Amino acid sequence: MTRTRAPRVVGTILKLFFVLVIMSVNALLLWRMCSSEDPSAIKILMVNDRTRAAYAENGDALLLQYQKQPSITREEKNYGYFSVTQCIFIPQANQVQIVVRYNNGTLKHLAEDYGLAEVPARDSTLFDVTLVMTTDQTPENREDNADPSKLEETRCYASEIRSEATTLYQYRRYIFDGISLTDQTVGVFADIYYLGDVDYSESAYGTLCLYDDESPWIPYRLTSADRRALAEEQ
Repeated sequence: MTRTRAPRVVGTILKLFFVLVIMSVNALLLWRMCSSEDPSAIKILMVNDRTRAAYAENGDALLLQYQKQPSITREEKNYGYFSVTQCIFIPQANQVQIVVRYNNGTLKHLAEDYGLAEVPARDSTLFDVTLVMTTDQTPENREDNADPSKLEETRCYASEIRSEATTLYQYRRYIFDGISLTDQTVGVFADIYYLGDVDYSESAYGTLCLYDDESPWIPYRLTSADRRALAEEQ
């Protein structure tokens, strides 16, 4: 009797083991998915005088829009380092807001790339983020836009920054004011430099396109949290 029960016991133990493995993997995947979600606080529009005035004048007719552009750096030198998880153009406020995200791996790569003595602390201020607008200087000839000498670059600096963090990621939300697109605006890009190596005459540590003049606009819908922030008295 003992000899016949032994295989059953072993089989039961193996089944339980595999069930536990599957449950553990699923729990890990679920945790990873939840940790990859942007924190709710970072998703809410930042509001300054420009944004508030535009909403007071236009209400729910306030135009907010974005384009579907590659959201993660994919060059060999910075593959997966940075992503822009949200980008919103608000033309009636002459404003752009973006959310930049990077993970703990980016900090390790940063230490390797710059020969740092140690990996920087997660909550350190490490990166300079600016917008670069390219303007066509020969609008009568679009064929020459591939030539950088035919485009004028204007660099724009953030007026406000909000920081948030999760177990896996660091987030920075930026407001850029005074951004006005025209028929001659060819592109808008986010340039990310390491603060220890900011040289605007050199290529950025990471660059992501936010707008190009050939991609369609997609409307952004205000959330209830956005509306509360916009309507809040200063």
